[in-house]
Amino acid sequence: MILVQLTNGFGNNLFQYNAAKLLAEFHQTDVLALPPKKDYYAIPDLKSLGLNIATSTSNVPSLVMVNEGNYTALFDESYKDLNFLVRGYYEDYTFFNKDISKIKNWYPEVQKRKNNDLVIHFRAGDRLFYKNEFDSKPSVESYLQAIEKFQFQNLHIVTDMPAWTHISKESLSNMSFHYKVPEEDRVDPQKSVDYFNSFIDGFMKYDPIVKKGSIVEDFNFIRTFDNILFQHGTMGWWAAALSDASNVGVYGPWRPWKGASNKNLSKVDFKGWFQWQ
Repeated sequence: MILVQLTNGFGNNLFQYNAAKLLAEFHQTDVLALPPKKDYYAIPDLKSLGLNIATSTSNVPSLVMVNEGNYTALFDESYKDLNFLVRGYYEDYTFFNKDISKIKNWYPEVQKRKNNDLVIHFRAGDRLFYKNEFDSKPSVESYLQAIEKFQFQNLHIVTDMPAWTHISKESLSNMSFHYKVPEEDRVDPQKSVDYFNSFIDGFMKYDPIVKKGSIVEDFNFIRTFDNILFQHGTMGWWAAALSDASNVGVYGPWRPWKGASNKNLSKVDFKGWFQWQ
């Protein structure tokens, strides 16, 4: 069988699981996912998508370690009778671009909406705090320019913020997200507040319809749209990749603060996708 070690982050888990399942299908075997901890927050959401969650590897006698470096080489019949443990992030679109249609069939079907509404996956939450990436974050003006590339009727926003309304330093300090950014890694909280509030003001003219559900509800909701816009979230990436959207805008620099280690996830050659910045 093939085991895949999950890390923290629902979107990360989709990259990890899909990489493992492609390998498992090649070797005609099963894939089980190992959560990072027993009470991992995303387990219910992952199970609802059909992922098989394991609890230990104690019953597997020996495992061949798989990483992003040797991954593609293991698609070889000579490894057919081995057990694998897949580790890594696999955030490389070239691992998946030829098999997107197949991967889409692994997930519950969603009904595509019949209108031309636009949805934005606006990842804020803990991402409002990081000082190492703050100066690389796209401005509200950049978003507005990207929005103008779509022909749409209504604007929907999917966000991890508790509410789509102006915030203060006090209200932000009382919010909790699935990852708590250490104090030494945080930007001046007033900058975080001003940044988020700029979007409340900037998007006001569209009278956006805001949705916040469970992780899997938001994931499947995004998949129903024909027009999708997102920055650099891995959940948004997979929601768009596993949708039937005609137009997808992905933030072109992706995560520019990472320099040479930045991923290629904005450079996909999927039909209808374009980069914005």
